[in-house]
Amino acid sequence: MEHFEISQRESGLHIEGFPDAVKVIAIEGPRSKRLADLALHKDDLEFADGCLDAINLSPEGPYVIREALWRSAIVHFMKCFGDSGARFQLSSAKILKGERPEASIAFKYFKHLRNKHFVHDENSYAQSLPGAILNSETKSYKIEKIVCFAAIAGTLAQENYSNLKLLIQKSRSWVISEFDQLCSTLTAELEREPYERLLKKESLAFRAPIIGEIHKNRNVP
Repeated sequence: MEHFEISQRESGLHIEGFPDAVKVIAIEGPRSKRLADLALHKDDLEFADGCLDAINLSPEGPYVIREALWRSAIVHFMKCFGDSGARFQLSSAKILKGERPEASIAFKYFKHLRNKHFVHDENSYAQSLPGAILNSETKSYKIEKIVCFAAIAGTLAQENYSNLKLLIQKSRSWVISEFDQLCSTLTAELEREPYERLLKKESLAFRAPIIGEIHKNRNVP
């Protein structure tokens, strides 16, 4: 997978670096949908990896910066492995096939950390214990103050960091391999079509999202 400079022209998107090109044609169908999904997965995995790298460049304080990067890395990594969504979800079983059992254990740890702690508050990694400070009998009133003891488990440790880094890298390599193979398949299919038919295909065009679409699945009209 490569990165190219892109500009918007009246005729559509223009990709720099191809002087012999006459247009960028849009491709459709199940394979093109999978290709698009793979590209989005790669973006999320690279963002997650970038968050981990940024942790090492961030100061110890304030605490919120490193913790925000850590949580964001986990959320964007697990976003690729959800149960549903507008794009197909990656399979940890396929990606980690042949790896040591510890890899799957680490993956499940981050899955539960995301689902039951960071995004949804369900497990014991966050606890809040209310209590009342009881005065001695020498005071005219019994209860001095109502308090609440809150405890949030820390998960940003070197072992967890290393495990997530490896999982992201393994997943990214799998996605890139799948993307490149699919590009080869699509290229072969398009090469078999007459040039005139290819030239008549719609140009690739981008339409910016609008506020009214914020609640909609992008694959549903």
